[in-house]
Amino acid sequence: MYNRPMSPHITIYAIQTSSLSSIWHRVSGIFLTLLIVFSFIYVQLLTHSNYDRYLLIFEIINNYVFFFHNILYAIFLLSFFYHVLNGLKLILWDLSFLLNPKFLDMFLIIISSIICLIIIALIL
Repeated sequence: MYNRPMSPHITIYAIQTSSLSSIWHRVSGIFLTLLIVFSFIYVQLLTHSNYDRYLLIFEIINNYVFFFHNILYAIFLLSFFYHVLNGLKLILWDLSFLLNPKFLDMFLIIISSIICLIIIALIL
C-alpha cells in the first residue's frame, strides 16, 4: 500500500548512555552469576569424584579451556570491575548525587579508563 516503515520510531531512536550502561550492568551481573554457579558445580564434581575421574576432568579442561584462560580472565576482570563501578554510580544516583547528564558521559569515560588500568595492572 504505502512504502513506509512499520515502526518509524525505531529508525529515529537514539541510544542513551544511561540505558546502555544499565543493559551492560545486567549483562555483567548475569555473567558473574553464571561464573559463580559453574565454579561451584565444578568444585562439587571434583569433591564427589574419585582421583581417576579428577585426572580425566583436569585433562579435558587443560586441553580445551586453558587456551581461553587469559581471555576468560580478562573478560571476568572487565565484567567484575564494570559491575562494581557501575553499581557505585547507581548508589550515588539513589542518593541524588551526580545526576547531571553531562556527568554521565564523563563518568563512562572515567569508568572505562579505570577498568583498563586495573586489568592491565592485574594481568602484568
